[in-house]
Amino acid sequence: MTGTEGIQIYVACHKPTCVLDNRLLVPVQVGAALTDIRYDGMRQDNEGEHISEKNPQYCELTAQYWAWKNTDCEYYGFFHYRRYLSFAEIYPVEADGKMNNGKNRCPYIELDDIREDLTAYKLDEDWMEEQIRQYDLLTVLRERINTTVYRQYCQYHSQNYLDLVLEILKKKYPEYGAAADAYMNSKEIYYMNMYIMKKPLFFQYMSWLFDILTEFEEEYEAGGQSLEPRMMGYLAERLFGVFYLYQRTNGVKCAEAPYLKFYCTELEPGKTPAENVRVFRLKPSRIQIKIDMRKLNRLFPAGSRRRILLRSIFLR
Repeated sequence: MTGTEGIQIYVACHKPTCVLDNRLLVPVQVGAALTDIRYDGMRQDNEGEHISEKNPQYCELTAQYWAWKNTDCEYYGFFHYRRYLSFAEIYPVEADGKMNNGKNRCPYIELDDIREDLTAYKLDEDWMEEQIRQYDLLTVLRERINTTVYRQYCQYHSQNYLDLVLEILKKKYPEYGAAADAYMNSKEIYYMNMYIMKKPLFFQYMSWLFDILTEFEEEYEAGGQSLEPRMMGYLAERLFGVFYLYQRTNGVKCAEAPYLKFYCTELEPGKTPAENVRVFRLKPSRIQIKIDMRKLNRLFPAGSRRRILLRSIFLR
């Protein structure tokens, strides 16, 4: 374990990428155990104790596990190579979930290139540190959806996975049962596995999360099945919401902020921004359509009533 640092925000990267020059940001190459290639200027998630080889299933969680086991900080944070929190507008959250002004805001801001002028989003180190130190836990702004968190998961993934992980959670941590039920029935969701926490809370979260996921993995594989790509990352997103709700309700000082989504983070400037085309199946039919999400987001911003209505029509 390295010497104690102040605030470290680990940026999960699965390819060479442009990371902002900021003393709080630490790029980490994820899945490093699966390749001999090493990216310049990055730590690797297979240093020391790690689960790097599980990156295809655990996604950015391999960086979180690595940081938990191998580094020592006052605050631990986690961004993605093309998603950062914005520090321009931070919304303190009360124990009952109420917050001023942020409830109807779009949870993210789309930008062409990470090299754009980001002054408006207040990503300068001193300002970030000042804001972070006011809270125990800072995470992404909640997104309003047309259905419950539970049903939203089941629209895209197997219900059996979520049912099993919730069963394990309630068995091992019954005090979280009410928070699990409340979050699963909520229509406000927290995506991305992105957050910043004080060290004691982060260690508590890691111990809790990996205890649940490890038992899930053991039970799932005991049935002769192999884990699907990204499965553990998706389940962890839902478990984070449960943990966050429980901690917030029990006095942890929390805040939420929109995140920035960059379409180009290539090392060479001037690259064409990546497309964001997704395929959706129109339920209950089997018809599939391709949608340019950037265009959709302009017309139907995430969390807006228009977006909720759209989802209710096509994702029932």
